[in-house]
Amino acid sequence: MMGFEYVLPVIRGIQGEREYYVSMCPLGILPKLFPLPNEGVTPFKRSQRRLNKGRLRKICQYILENPQDYVFSAITASIDADTTFEAVGEVAETRKLGRLRIPMEGSLKIHDGLHRRVALEMALQVNPQLKYETIPVILYIYTGLEQCQQVFIDLNRWGVKLPVSLAILYDNRDAIALIVKRVVKEVSFFNHYTYLEGDRIPKNSDNLLTLYQLYQATVELLKDVSVEDDGERFEFVLSYWQEVSYHLDANKDDQKLDDLLLWLGKFGRLLLVDYPTTWKEKLQSLDISEIV
Repeated sequence: MMGFEYVLPVIRGIQGEREYYVSMCPLGILPKLFPLPNEGVTPFKRSQRRLNKGRLRKICQYILENPQDYVFSAITASIDADTTFEAVGEVAETRKLGRLRIPMEGSLKIHDGLHRRVALEMALQVNPQLKYETIPVILYIYTGLEQCQQVFIDLNRWGVKLPVSLAILYDNRDAIALIVKRVVKEVSFFNHYTYLEGDRIPKNSDNLLTLYQLYQATVELLKDVSVEDDGERFEFVLSYWQEVSYHLDANKDDQKLDDLLLWLGKFGRLLLVDYPTTWKEKLQSLDISEIV
């Protein structure tokens, strides 16, 4: 491979007093540009976590199910080779734009985005048309294993897992999440007392339950209900939680309202299976005070 090069269009930047480059990598050449690391290497010699097959399947499924609007952040990697940057000009911003020449005998090591890279390769095998799309790549110059390991840690140091309630609030792919958000908007009790942005209700808040708790209860409610049409499913869920809200409002001072909500989700499933046409009457005759 001596004498052959990868030539990437890049933007050059400075971060932490080090040069780095940003490029767009066609998905079709992603596997060639970033070969998989040797899984037999000891943890001391690795600069990236081991691959999680379950996570790979989920990411691949996400890509294939959303080919028109999947979203990925940049892959971050380092180049272990003598590179050459050729600016397109010598004035102002043109000095930052150019071509990066990478010898093919060199190697590129991923610090962040290994699961994205492998999942994209898996998705390409199912949907070859993806090869014409691109993913952003951030490239640093390799300065040794210790520095690579430090880059991996620093990139992941500040990551914060989203509260489940916030994930539900912003998820427009999950059918149940969409139903639950409409319930919160349209049922007065849930509109007033549902905390949307976290899984723990702040002190001194008037909220009584979280969006995640309502989501869990709705999952229970729909478990054995054979309603395939989205509109009918929503009308059914809305009507049930509307009826239930009157009972919840009467017991809103109870300390175990979250447990009651989940129980009502499970109870509603039984009602709707056994009494599909008279469930409202059965629910109205329920004395929740005996439960709480």
